[in-house]
Amino acid sequence: MADNWTQGSFAFRCTAAECALLWEAQAAGHALADGDDPDSPSAALLAAFPTDDESDPWSGFCKAFADPDFPSVGADFAFEVCADDLMARIACFSSMVDFAPYGIALLIQRCCAGTLAKGPIGFEWAAVCSKPRIGEFGGGWCAVFVNRIELETTAEVLDRALSGGIL
Repeated sequence: MADNWTQGSFAFRCTAAECALLWEAQAAGHALADGDDPDSPSAALLAAFPTDDESDPWSGFCKAFADPDFPSVGADFAFEVCADDLMARIACFSSMVDFAPYGIALLIQRCCAGTLAKGPIGFEWAAVCSKPRIGEFGGGWCAVFVNRIELETTAEVLDRALSGGIL
């Protein structure tokens, strides 16, 4: 038996309001995934994840994730105030075991539209294994834009390179 983990860590600059929305969304995702009831969503969160069910204000948030029954972000979230701009924040996502690239990218796209309008945010991740098993190591990259999320694994890039698709 072997254990597999997806690991990653990255930081980016955003506004204080965007950071607060990321914090709220990340906390709600963990609570909902654990079967707990989070506080009612803020107006900003409802705008980022519009509900389609008036009786369930979290329906839009949950349905945005690949598994609506488990809307966990798959990373720890922390932030700090920027020393050169007290209205800006440095947001950091990280995990050594369950880094979830799409869930993280989704939160960034929905919560940081103003920052993304200035330019995309990108990050990488690693897929590791506790034993030296063939095909169990890799990783990937993600680029988050205002209107799309691009994800690609190292296996996809390697396949293209081996078939002559990358020059």
